[in-house]
Amino acid sequence: MISAYRDSIVNFYKTRLTLANVLIIILIIIMLCIKHRFFRIGGFIMRTFLFIILVCTFILIMGQIASAADPTILWLKFDESFKQEVNDMSGLDNNGNVVGAVSYVKDGKIGGAAKFTGGTITVKTSDTINVEQNLTIEFWVRPDKVPAATYWRLLHKGWVSNGSYICGIDNNWMVMGYTWDITNTAGVRTDANMAGIVQNETWNYYTATYDGKKVVLYLDGKQQVETPANGKISGGADIIIAEGYMGMLDEIRFSSVVLTPDEIKSHMEGEKAQAVGSSDKLATTWAGVKSGF
Repeated sequence: MISAYRDSIVNFYKTRLTLANVLIIILIIIMLCIKHRFFRIGGFIMRTFLFIILVCTFILIMGQIASAADPTILWLKFDESFKQEVNDMSGLDNNGNVVGAVSYVKDGKIGGAAKFTGGTITVKTSDTINVEQNLTIEFWVRPDKVPAATYWRLLHKGWVSNGSYICGIDNNWMVMGYTWDITNTAGVRTDANMAGIVQNETWNYYTATYDGKKVVLYLDGKQQVETPANGKISGGADIIIAEGYMGMLDEIRFSSVVLTPDEIKSHMEGEKAQAVGSSDKLATTWAGVKSGF
């Protein structure tokens, strides 16, 4: 029994040490002491103090688990004014670096937005955004008038290297289409296209998902295209946003799961949807500790 507790605590300590984690350790120690009668707690003040500690710890545990279950790995909201850097609101510090003519505009689709007039935003590669499969990309897009014979790169990760992908506006090989193309790590390319759907100077909510078997494209929360695909897309390149693009982008969001249509609609409406069924280490560890009581 003691070894099981010890192993659970060791596994737990491998996760990031936060205030909630410290309180979880304190809670475990208190519960172990009570269970094995290492001390007796008497008196109204002591019982009240212990009750308050237990309640506060439980609340923080639930907050920690809920936060860890959020699959968001990159979230550029553009709600705060920026110049050289855009803060990543996922909490993973995948901040965007501004290069060239990119400006903050107060009136975006939801709060502020980024206006691109020849510049880009670069998100440096990291383990958290190098997702091999199970990826969702979402953003609001409002292009300026798209010229003929034009392909605008809305964002890409190392295109066209193996393990890369690109989201774009294509008015060259098709008429006014949104695209998501991937090249897996084996060099096999898959193109998914929504032709004839781009509207000049109009906001649309673009969503692309990939689960290792197919690419699915949505516009304004409605599925438009499903294309078979396979392989891994974990190229180690930076994410480049708005290369050659002219217009506005808002609420750029990456998730390390394939979101459901309801979750996509929730994000589109500005809510913080969370995926169900996350295999979070903290939740797993806490469940293992509880099972011993």
